[in-house]
Amino acid sequence: MKSMLRVLGLAISAIAMGALNTADVNAQAMSGRNIGKNRVSVSYYKTPPGRQDEWLALYKKYHRPIMDFQVQKGVTISTTLYAAGDHSPGQPWDFAIINISPPEGEGPKLGMTRAEVIRKLFPNIEDYVKGERERWALTVNHWDETLIEIDVNREPLSVYYPLDAPPKK
Repeated sequence: MKSMLRVLGLAISAIAMGALNTADVNAQAMSGRNIGKNRVSVSYYKTPPGRQDEWLALYKKYHRPIMDFQVQKGVTISTTLYAAGDHSPGQPWDFAIINISPPEGEGPKLGMTRAEVIRKLFPNIEDYVKGERERWALTVNHWDETLIEIDVNREPLSVYYPLDAPPKK
């Protein structure tokens, strides 16, 4: 499973980098294609040179517990942190986080707002706010991508037709 997620992470990175250059791709992806599939989101973070370990420590202390709580409650299936495996000129990200969640409306409900989760996990809210401010101060750039799995066996194979009914056999 871990090696599959690593390969998925690399593939997602390549796809996302290409998608960043084409605004029309986002419009096509929103045609109801995510019916009944796990949701995959990728968050990218760029940090200042030489400050990656500092960012990681803040991530581990202030953000990862929230994601672990969501995994424990079943709202998120998995969350995996990746670092870029290679160096390239102008590399736009240092870290990618891949979160996999159940299909919309099919997973358990958290029953709490994000603010309630944060207050539950971090009773010293001032410490949490200070840590998150530091983490975001170390974030030079950030963006999220949502990936929609396309079933190549569905007819019609298209990004334009919404998939709101089971495929015809």
